[in-house]
Amino acid sequence: MRSRLLEIPLFVIALVALFVWAGEVVTRASGATRRAAPGEGVSLENGERIFWGRGKCHTCHAVGGQGRSVRGPNLGESDDGPAMAIRAAERARARSAALDREVSPTDYLVESLTEPAAFVTEGFKDEMPVVYEPPIAMTADELASVVLYLQSIGGEPDPAAITIPAGVRAHRLRRELAAPWEPYLDGDSARGHALFFDPTGPAACVTCHQVGDEGGAVGPELTGVAGTRTAAFIVESLLEPSASIANGYETVLIELATGRLVDGVVRRETADSLWLATSTGEESAFATAEIQRRRTQETSLMPEDLAGLLTVTELHDLLAYLRTLR
Repeated sequence: MRSRLLEIPLFVIALVALFVWAGEVVTRASGATRRAAPGEGVSLENGERIFWGRGKCHTCHAVGGQGRSVRGPNLGESDDGPAMAIRAAERARARSAALDREVSPTDYLVESLTEPAAFVTEGFKDEMPVVYEPPIAMTADELASVVLYLQSIGGEPDPAAITIPAGVRAHRLRRELAAPWEPYLDGDSARGHALFFDPTGPAACVTCHQVGDEGGAVGPELTGVAGTRTAAFIVESLLEPSASIANGYETVLIELATGRLVDGVVRRETADSLWLATSTGEESAFATAEIQRRRTQETSLMPEDLAGLLTVTELHDLLAYLRTLR
């Protein structure tokens, strides 16, 4: 009888241990909050480090005079508006009215990271990647840390106000169980590098795109493209460049008083002059007074026939090189 009585607590202990182990596995897979190792977990410092590091936020957003604001708004006090914390309060009021429910400034910041297409800032495009998906693939802790950092830009961090949607955690678990898309040829990144930087070659990417300190500024800089975009997105950009044109790189067609037509990407503009960068990489200035018509095109300045200019092997080589740019 005594041995049977001992078996009951031993069974309960084993069962509890099993549930603890299973909970830890699910927590790790879903990115849910857990006991953090040094340098991990939710903190303002981690959020700032992620923003300026592996999160690649700075490639599209500036904070004041630091970073780039070609594709996304400046998050510091600038011509785009007040500092982020103040702007978040304004946007929260607009979201509350639109959704007919209370949306706090922190709710808005969380939404801007987890559902970037839900509310797109006027003057910008719906092109922000979903940061909890590959290749950025932020965990719930990392998302919360970035929100803390955004709260601190013109305001005070408030960890207690942050709630990462359960759907984000569940999505992360489903994604980890699914195999990512991969090209059917590996490609040679060294040959792809040569293709990219050959201005007289069939691709001539360097004429319009910058990597590091080398290249043109007609198209978006690609220095860290694989850090924010999937292989599938890069392939689409190569084969169907007009499918998604990055903000600030739309093609503009102008007609001059002489009847001459010129298309290019606007690099600078004043009341008196317009500077266009053409597909050759050259930049030309035009007096505003001599421009009769101006229209934004729906087609990219990038060639649409790259698939016809490159062999299948060359295309995969180029993709292999672009995927090294993190």
